[in-house]
Amino acid sequence: MTQHQAAIQYNPNEQSTLSPQEQQTYEQAMEKLTSNLRGDVIQPGDAAYEAERKVWNGLFDRYPAAIVRCVDTEDVTAAVNFARDRKMTLSVRSGGHSIPGYGSNDGGLTIDLSNLKTITIDPVRRTARLEPGLSWGEVANTLQPFGLAMTAGDVASVGVGGLLLGGGIGWMVRAYGLTIDRVRSVELVTADGQMVRASADENPELFWGLRGGGGNFGIATAFEVNLHPGGTILGGAVFYEATEAERILKEYARLAAAAPDELSTEAMLALAPPAPFIPPDKQGTPIVGILVCYTGDLSEGERVVAPLRQLATPIADLIAPMPYSNIFALTEIGEVRGLQHHGRSLFFEMFSDEILHTLVEATQSVLSPETMVSLRVLGGAMSRVAPDATAFAHRDKQGMVLITHFAPLSADAASLAARTQHVFQALLPYGSGVYAGFVADEGEQRVRDIYPPATYDRLVALKNHYDPTNLFGLNQNIKPTVPVTLAAPVSS
Repeated sequence: MTQHQAAIQYNPNEQSTLSPQEQQTYEQAMEKLTSNLRGDVIQPGDAAYEAERKVWNGLFDRYPAAIVRCVDTEDVTAAVNFARDRKMTLSVRSGGHSIPGYGSNDGGLTIDLSNLKTITIDPVRRTARLEPGLSWGEVANTLQPFGLAMTAGDVASVGVGGLLLGGGIGWMVRAYGLTIDRVRSVELVTADGQMVRASADENPELFWGLRGGGGNFGIATAFEVNLHPGGTILGGAVFYEATEAERILKEYARLAAAAPDELSTEAMLALAPPAPFIPPDKQGTPIVGILVCYTGDLSEGERVVAPLRQLATPIADLIAPMPYSNIFALTEIGEVRGLQHHGRSLFFEMFSDEILHTLVEATQSVLSPETMVSLRVLGGAMSRVAPDATAFAHRDKQGMVLITHFAPLSADAASLAARTQHVFQALLPYGSGVYAGFVADEGEQRVRDIYPPATYDRLVALKNHYDPTNLFGLNQNIKPTVPVTLAAPVSS
């Protein structure tokens, strides 16, 4: 099969359209690819295929023609060349937590980075080299003995690769900024199979785009990052009955916005889970949870956090000193693979009383065991980076909301999606942009909402240079705009 012919497509529910000669050519090419790899190639019929083809969001049930489990950069390069030369649809995944299921596809090639897990730490310089298949829980646990940390996402099983290209609004966002703000350099395999390094001094324009532009320009195989103090934090959550949800959230937003940078927080509306720390008579009832992460002097943290623990009479208070790595226990539900997830999100200039009233009213009308609506007060270190310093440009936003409904596959997907959409539509008139990590497959206009126009145009120029054929198209996609023959170099 030549690169000018149609790509191989595989679907177990459809009869193959390949001629015997094409099938033989493809099989020979796969044998050659397999022989050139240190990692594994998993194909339909292999014992591991059924498990490996599945991704975190169970809504997506896709059947790639092959899954390449890479173990080094050379494997990644070989897989990229293979997919490009055969014009195959290409998916890339590290942790696999993509809400729109971009970590797999039907009939194409999936490059799985989950075996790239090397972490090298320099505790004196407070730097580390991370490979993309690491999870943030693994990173936190490895750094903990050194008293160091790396601000990251909420869920331990989220992969380093995806978050470090998309932004990284996490547990210490007000103290240490976005995860991308800690990046020193990125090693990248581009669409032409070349290895490039991007940093402030080397390919600086690409370095700018990689910090927020997602997987549009290649496959990151390593990141050098600046670490920050970790050790013991004041973390956990306090839960209140939701009978006064609007008043509690208004007071939360005021206190969180006025708090020192050392305190990052998140509030949520949900039904109380059947957990040991929830009194039996409160389980299944509406609650407001306030999640906190204070990094710094613990006695000062107790003083700062105290007002958030007194917004009403708590039904449970789990806030205590803990190793930073332990805070991921608050979001263990997010690690469960195979649930269907319906998520929408919005940034806000700030949380007004009107927005919070609308949020509570809309959420309470759809609240169910599958519902979780979370809101964050941002600002702090994240907001003090210039908006054009990285491709993540919503530095000025003071608030963010994530609306999600998750449930087993047996649940009514249409109902879950409708409830998510109900809250989203109620808040949409107040919204101002969106976070790339919390966007479903919502179309080109929604991708443009991730980036201001000047940022988007600058990303298109990078895309035209590094991936003019859009090989890396399964992501929040920046579409190239020039024919391949007219792609011009990007000045650095």
